[in-house]
Amino acid sequence: MNRYLLIATAILIAMSFSSCNFFGSGGISELKLIPVKSGKEFQYIDKEGKIVINPQFNEATVFRNGLALVQSSGNEPKWGFITDDGKYAITATYKDATVFSDDLAWVVSENAAPTAINAKGEVKITLTDAQSVRIFKEGLAAYSILDSIGVKWGFVDKEGKVKINPQFSNAGNFNNGKCAVSNKEGKWGYIDKEGKIVINNQFDGAGEFVKGKAVVNSGGKSGVIDESGKYLINPQFSNMMVDNDMFLFEQDGKWGWCDGEGKISINAQFKDAYPFNNNDMAAVRSGENFGYIDKTGKIVINPQFDHAIPFNGKLALVISSSKVGFIDKEGKYVINPQFDEISQDLVVYMLNGSSSYESVETDYFNVSAIASRINVTSPEGFSINDQVSLILTKLKKSENDLYLYGTEHVMFDNQKITNDASLSFYVLGDVSKEVSDGWYSKRVFNPSAKARGFAYVISLSAKGYGKAKNVTDEIEKSLTSFKKDETQSSETVKVYNSDKLTVKINFEGSRVVIMINPFIDPAALAADQQRTADSLARVYGN
Repeated sequence: MNRYLLIATAILIAMSFSSCNFFGSGGISELKLIPVKSGKEFQYIDKEGKIVINPQFNEATVFRNGLALVQSSGNEPKWGFITDDGKYAITATYKDATVFSDDLAWVVSENAAPTAINAKGEVKITLTDAQSVRIFKEGLAAYSILDSIGVKWGFVDKEGKVKINPQFSNAGNFNNGKCAVSNKEGKWGYIDKEGKIVINNQFDGAGEFVKGKAVVNSGGKSGVIDESGKYLINPQFSNMMVDNDMFLFEQDGKWGWCDGEGKISINAQFKDAYPFNNNDMAAVRSGENFGYIDKTGKIVINPQFDHAIPFNGKLALVISSSKVGFIDKEGKYVINPQFDEISQDLVVYMLNGSSSYESVETDYFNVSAIASRINVTSPEGFSINDQVSLILTKLKKSENDLYLYGTEHVMFDNQKITNDASLSFYVLGDVSKEVSDGWYSKRVFNPSAKARGFAYVISLSAKGYGKAKNVTDEIEKSLTSFKKDETQSSETVKVYNSDKLTVKINFEGSRVVIMINPFIDPAALAADQQRTADSLARVYGN
């Protein structure tokens, strides 16, 4: 991919964030340091283009509350936080992280759940059961869990207490005291900070409230509602974005602006357009190039750039000949086009004040919960030689669930243990007998049949994918009353014996099979075989 495509891709990703339900209302302050890339690594420059922090990062964000989220370079990059002198305030040790918001950031360590840290790196909250979690906004953070029904979203406060129980199919961030949430039908509405529905679920999409107004989507068209849910602008545009007291809208493939009542202030005439964001000028595309207009729609900086985004203070980022530079409000270069790439976070921030690092996913693989589900001494409460009819009754199965022509009988299949593992359970043994059926014989269930063994099959997915050995290692820790048979064990097979049972564990990739059978003493078996041989020798005179 060439450099211009990399830059354009960053802007497209940023635009996808800016039009997302969850973004569009962050505060934008003037940047002192700007993350840009020359060559392979990100660096920070000041507003004159001077390098302040040398190139050294795989990824870099803008500074928020004195800290920037960065990813270290190298073969095993990790996330950490730096101060504006380039020194780490929080060492880069994390697998994933968000930017700081409300004085907290979410971080994820290797094989760990999301934790919230303060600016000193101190852990304040750990959400063990969370699948994903978003930054704090107005004192609350949205998080999701996964249960048997699916994903559900709720909210925790800055003390880590569940403020709103997980119950929504999706959720945004709080702003102006309200948050957009969706139900299982995919319809969006709004809740207050107590979790009470204040605007009924009725929209196909819903943005954050800004100054008492929010963009919503219904029937494929966008409009604007007030805090009571009443339409101020009926759904009529293909797309809309908040732009302070105005709204940027798309109609028939062209972009323009309207006021809070839907009155057109700048006709839809531009192929692309970005918000004014409290500036006097906005970036638009006219023809094939980008330039800038004033609030009357008049072009004040002629279209001449490959791409351009909103001003931040006195500077605007532009792309020319596949290079990134910065211009002033007269369209003159303050920093000549010389940089190869821009941070996605920088673009998102300059568009709407938010970040491309506002959520994290858990990396926690709960191997203990999986291993503790396995009972080798009394599988599912049963013992070897228990009658199969008793097992069927207790597991609420019938003889129709048995395989009369085999010795493996599944009692339950793919039962969920955790979000990353499911379990199947088998009874082993011949459960049938032959009976005469006229000229022929057939096999029927034998009520007197006994279990000759059991088997568990653990199937791993998601964060458990490829971690069969981790599960096996944890199961082995529980076999304290068993002795490992080193001669029968190998890299992928573990054999343990007690005076009554043999447990054989086969594992590979994302599958673990545990076989539980009666223990047969090799010495006793050899002695028995020798006695049989001696007896035969006496009989046949050999």
